[in-house]
Amino acid sequence: MNMIAKFFPKTAITSATIRAEVERVEAEIYSHQAKMEGVLAGIAVMNDSQHAQAETDAAAIKRAIMRLEARANHLAAELPNVIAAEEAAARVAADEALRQRAEAARKANAKEAAKLLAEYATAAARVSEVIAKLEALDIETTAVNAALRSNPVAENVAGYDAVHRRSHDRPAGERRAVRPCWVYRYPGSPRDTDKVKFQYEAPHEVVRRADIGPDGKAIPVPAVQHDYYGRVLTIIPTLEDREVVIERVSFRAGQCEAPLSSVRLPPAFAGEDHIWPRK
Repeated sequence: MNMIAKFFPKTAITSATIRAEVERVEAEIYSHQAKMEGVLAGIAVMNDSQHAQAETDAAAIKRAIMRLEARANHLAAELPNVIAAEEAAARVAADEALRQRAEAARKANAKEAAKLLAEYATAAARVSEVIAKLEALDIETTAVNAALRSNPVAENVAGYDAVHRRSHDRPAGERRAVRPCWVYRYPGSPRDTDKVKFQYEAPHEVVRRADIGPDGKAIPVPAVQHDYYGRVLTIIPTLEDREVVIERVSFRAGQCEAPLSSVRLPPAFAGEDHIWPRK
C-alpha cells in the first residue's frame, strides 16, 4: 500500500480510482506499442546511423512499456485488498446506521409514542361520542319507520346512511355523435296489381358505422344482394354522416360506505377501557 500511495499522492485511493488508472495505463501501453511499431517499420531500408537511432528509440519505448506494465500489475494486485477494505468499511457504516436507527426507534416508542397515544385517546373519545349520537339517531329512525308502517301519517324517514353516505346511482344511458356511416337503402313493397296483392313493407335503411383506415378515409364495403319479392336487387351503400351510438353506459347502483357500527376503537394504554364500542 506504501507504493500505491505514491501513485496517487493527491487522490483518495479507492477501487474506482485504481480501475480508472489501470485503464489509463493500458491505453498508454497500447499507444507505446503502436509507436514502437512505427519506429521499427522502416528498418529494412535504414542506414547504420538511422538503425542505431531506431534501436535507441525502441529501447526507450520498451523501458517505458515495462514501467507501465509493472504499474498496471501492481495496481491489479492491490485492487482486491482495496475492494475488501471498502466492503469492510461499508459493513461498519451500515452497522452504525442500523444502531442509530434502533436507538431512534427506541426513543420514539418510549417518549413520542406516549404523546401520540394520549392524543389518540382524546380524539377517539370525541369520535365515540359522535358515533353514539348517530347510533341513537339510527335507533330512533328505525322505531319511527316501524310506527309509520302501522300508522302511515307521513312518509318513511330515510336514515343518515342513505342521505349522506351513499353515492348517487349511475343511470343507464348512451352517448351519441355524428360519424361516417355506410347506409343501405332497401325499397318498400311494390304496388299492388289487379292480380297480385303484396303485404305492405315500408322502405327502410340499415346504417353501419364505417371503419376508418390509416389514411383517415372510410374503408369501402361491398354491396349486398337483396331478395325483393322474387327478384334479386343489388343494394349499393352510400357513405353519409349519421348520428350513431358510440358508447353505452349500464345502470350502476350507488355504493354505501362501511357502516359506522363496524368501527372499533381500542384503548390507548394497557388496562384502560375500550373506547368504542363501549362496554
